[in-house]
Amino acid sequence: MACRENPGDVIASTTVPASTLTPAPATRGDDGVAPAPACSTEDYKIEIPPPAAADDAPFVDRLVRIVNEVYLEAEVGIWRDGFQRTSAAEVAEMIRAGELAVAYLVNGNSRSSSISNKSDTNDDKDSNMARSQPQPQPQPIGCVCIKKLPVGEDAGEEKGEFGMLALDAAHRGGGLGRAMVRFAEDRCRGRGLATVQLELLFPTAFEHAFKARLQRWYARMGYAEVRLGSFADDFPCLAPLLAGPCEYRIFEKRLV
Repeated sequence: MACRENPGDVIASTTVPASTLTPAPATRGDDGVAPAPACSTEDYKIEIPPPAAADDAPFVDRLVRIVNEVYLEAEVGIWRDGFQRTSAAEVAEMIRAGELAVAYLVNGNSRSSSISNKSDTNDDKDSNMARSQPQPQPQPIGCVCIKKLPVGEDAGEEKGEFGMLALDAAHRGGGLGRAMVRFAEDRCRGRGLATVQLELLFPTAFEHAFKARLQRWYARMGYAEVRLGSFADDFPCLAPLLAGPCEYRIFEKRLV
């Protein structure tokens, strides 16, 4: 994968924050982790925004803030101080490429107001100008990057991949994290990909509670560790920003 010049422009599949996906325990399962409560599909929607949304600065900036705040909490101790998980340029690039799914709140006050396509004046010029204004996106509450892995020279079947799964703190614990993973899986399956992959960083100098919970969370959904990768080889510009040594664990799940 290409190394980006800006350390904030991080590849979208480096890791997935545990705090996004694991709700506060209520009734614990056999592994000591509580399952997420059910979340009604009437409460939210998950979709791929149109490429034009990449030019909506408030929309992009809110996604950047959600992702960076989640990773600041969930990857504490893994990166050097000041590290930022993503940037506006990277998020806009993902949107233009159709690689970013966004979760929106359907019921409630989190949706931003729309710009009307109609004008109150009879002046044709003003009316045309009003209709030409881009429709603002509803206020997002989370996102996940979904892409097809490039096929290497010695690769077998094509695989999908997802990462940068983040959810606003006010909307965690209702099952939306699971729904976003299912959306990513369905999108990969719809593209004819039989396997989906994700990667997680685990510090080796100490036990990271969020990462341990996250690995159990993924295991319950059918993800199994298949190998250790080389983070320095895949992301040579990011490896120096790690606060200490880490394992780069790769997980897979068969979709068919």
